[in-house]
Amino acid sequence: MPIFEYKCKQCGRKFEELVMGCCAKVKCPDCGSDQVDKLLSSFGFRAGSSFTSSSGGGSCGSCSGGSCSTCGH
Repeated sequence: MPIFEYKCKQCGRKFEELVMGCCAKVKCPDCGSDQVDKLLSSFGFRAGSSFTSSSGGGSCGSCSGGSCSTCGH
């Protein structure tokens, strides 16, 4: 059961929701609207043959130093 990030179209709140199944209805916890957009996760995603951080870095996100044996950055 993955956790997804959403943004409410009505009030603008960003929130996370544990989704139980592909057809689950997600509602904003503040205003109750079901008009929400699923956001891209704020952690790394795969781009081609290497991992890219959504913050723009080239590392895989699991390395805190300047070198990583997993992604080579």
